Amino acid sequence: MLGFKNLFTALGLVSLIAACSSDNSFYLQGEEETFLQSVTQSNVKIDILWVVDNSGSMASSQDNVAANFQSFIEKFQSTQFDFQIAVTTTDAWRAPVDGNPALARFRDGTDATSHTGVTVIKPDTPDIEQTFITNIRQGITGHADERGLQSLKEALSNSDNLAEPFPRTDAILAVIVLTDEDDFSHDGTANVQNIPDPYNNPDLHDPMIYYDFLSTLTNSTTEKRNFIFNVIGILDEDCKAEIEAGWGGRKLAERYFPVVDASGGYKGSICDDFSDVMAGISDKILEYTTRFPLSREPVVSSIVVKVDGNTIPNDATNGWSYDANTMSISFHGNAIPGKDAKVAVSFDPAGLK
Repeated sequence: MLGFKNLFTALGLVSLIAACSSDNSFYLQGEEETFLQSVTQSNVKIDILWVVDNSGSMASSQDNVAANFQSFIEKFQSTQFDFQIAVTTTDAWRAPVDGNPALARFRDGTDATSHTGVTVIKPDTPDIEQTFITNIRQGITGHADERGLQSLKEALSNSDNLAEPFPRTDAILAVIVLTDEDDFSHDGTANVQNIPDPYNNPDLHDPMIYYDFLSTLTNSTTEKRNFIFNVIGILDEDCKAEIEAGWGGRKLAERYFPVVDASGGYKGSICDDFSDVMAGISDKILEYTTRFPLSREPVVSSIVVKVDGNTIPNDATNGWSYDANTMSISFHGNAIPGKDAKVAVSFDPAGLK
């Protein structure tokens, strides 16, 4: 057995050797993760519900959406994603009030124009553009009490719509509300938006209950949200003043904003060029759908992304970006990978497993 003196000498020698060591670093081996852009690894099924304000002031906005459909659909078609598109209105909330479930059924046009006979548009729908144009133009004879959130719940709870099936259990659900009003979903039949100080009405529903409804409907979890909520409406006072030059009493779409923000959605102005708005909203949906989660936290500067062997730039406009909160890679613009594309992400890990 070593004496105390010899023991301290030995320990000191070990410490000295350690201190004089020329390299105490740990080295982390780089990693590569490969994804196949298909239903097996990345969700490329997208179900899109348009909730259209069909009140008296909405004719031009519906026309603008119809006229710019190609700006919206072209990237879904070029990526060959499996999409479905359905339409409901902001007065679908009346279905239980009137005892008429047909009011919440997906729309295929109107009696005043024509009917397409197609309530859910798919990639193989004949004359897809004209079908959408007829379906989206829901006229201006709808109820003046525009309850977009309540209406989307009625439409997405309707047994006929669910039987389409819509939404599909393995698809991302994208909701788009088109309106020049705010949401005033509440219990009862009174039109509260026309009374003084409607925002303080105690009967108004908290918009986030509809976020919770969409979460439950799509089997979302904290780690993986399977829906995205978007709005095209009046976003600021300048737009409101412009709209009110023709129609008075318009309101900002502010009660929709919490649901948009919580779901990472898109806010488009009803006053902007609809070609840009329609392209912007389709890009946002596609970006959300083409997210690739990494299994380890990367050193961001070391990330290299390739699609089918081609290096993609780190560019939030036409490339990829990294989201530290979800530890995932997202694609943007013309860099969004198409169906069956091979996505390879290599990086240096930020820490040990």
